[in-house]
Amino acid sequence: MGPMSSSAAEFIRQSGVVGAGGAGFPTHIKAEAKADDVIANGAECEPLLQKDREVMKAFPEEVLRGLSIMADATGASRATMALKKKHADLVSDFTLRLKNDPRTVLLALGDFYPAGDEYSLVYDATGRLIPPGGIPIQVGAVVNNVESLLNVHRAAEGLPVTDTYLTVAGAVKRPCTLKLPIGVTFAEAVECAGGASVSDAAILDGGAMMGKVTEDLQSVVDKTSGGLIVLPKNHSTIVNKTKPREQYSRIGRSACDQCSFCTQFCPRYLLGYSIEPHRVMRSLSFAKDKSNVLSEWALLCCECSLCSLYACPENLDPKNVCVSGKADLREIGTLWKNAKLNTGKAPEVHPMRDYRKVPVDRLTKRLGLAQYKADAPLMEPGRDFSKVRVPLKQHVGVPAKAHVRVGDRVKKGDVIGVVPADALGAIVHASIDGFVKSVDTHVLIER
Repeated sequence: MGPMSSSAAEFIRQSGVVGAGGAGFPTHIKAEAKADDVIANGAECEPLLQKDREVMKAFPEEVLRGLSIMADATGASRATMALKKKHADLVSDFTLRLKNDPRTVLLALGDFYPAGDEYSLVYDATGRLIPPGGIPIQVGAVVNNVESLLNVHRAAEGLPVTDTYLTVAGAVKRPCTLKLPIGVTFAEAVECAGGASVSDAAILDGGAMMGKVTEDLQSVVDKTSGGLIVLPKNHSTIVNKTKPREQYSRIGRSACDQCSFCTQFCPRYLLGYSIEPHRVMRSLSFAKDKSNVLSEWALLCCECSLCSLYACPENLDPKNVCVSGKADLREIGTLWKNAKLNTGKAPEVHPMRDYRKVPVDRLTKRLGLAQYKADAPLMEPGRDFSKVRVPLKQHVGVPAKAHVRVGDRVKKGDVIGVVPADALGAIVHASIDGFVKSVDTHVLIER
């Protein structure tokens, strides 16, 4: 089939499909691009999470159909199905399904973190390096999470995105992966997993490495939700992730001995990019001008947290120092495109890259999560939901504008939030039948 970009992009847009791997980039924009390669990202590297595995296991044909739609839309000559080779059952299943598909290849990845990072995945799939600070399409590649591709398939059937798949794991009585209506609370999701097994709990929204800590159980799941990890509030991962800037800066200034382990394990550094967290740590000891120069070594940080939560022998926080440094540089108008560090030199892959990859099992132990390692199979929630708070912004770009008013009756799949066709954003749909009770940054729907 030839390119069908406009029609595919339109039904994907109408269905509100966005990146389900956490970023939330509107998928119809990717369908409008022209690419050589389309890559299905099923690498799933966050410890304890397995929603991508469960999606691939339950819906392999639908995921492949979504991949084919994206390949046709972009005119790609090659499609790559990327997943971890440790999932032997999935590797076997997809190998058989792709036997007579000359355009689609299987890429079996090692069980390393972060194999699913776009820069790493594009390089492993195509041998091409994304320009520093760039995006995959600049080297002719489009990357989609496997749940996004499932939603692309459903969009082709006229079905909008009304539900999300996520793993609920950690200190819960029954770890599981669930399909939940968008707008269900974290509390309800945890209840579906049997409830917390500890009395004083916090939640990692999105995973142990790149997720954010919250104690607000009334937060809601959205299109980008991939996992909730429940942990005791005094767990080291929660404590490390909630240190204020003044604290991690002060400790880093006094304790960092410039061992450079943070840099030596950095996945972007190992791909040859100009990112060196240990230099950014050094910036803590200098006044602003010198500090800004050193902070430029943070501009290409992907915020994977490997430096802070695995590599540093002093338990310091290079990741958040990098995040703070980038924020300071933005305030004075310094981005990668105008940074002094940007000399235009192309990256070159480090010869030790393959030997410094971090196994997920080892990372899980380092995080103190080994005791929570358990299968989290896809299962039914075991209950109906009579109320949802659907966010009008659950994507990159501008928030959707409410398309309903208080008192309106809506059915599951009805449009409740719209975005102008020329704006970056995604349409939002009702996730249950009911009546609109309130409209602000969310649309509250009750049966």
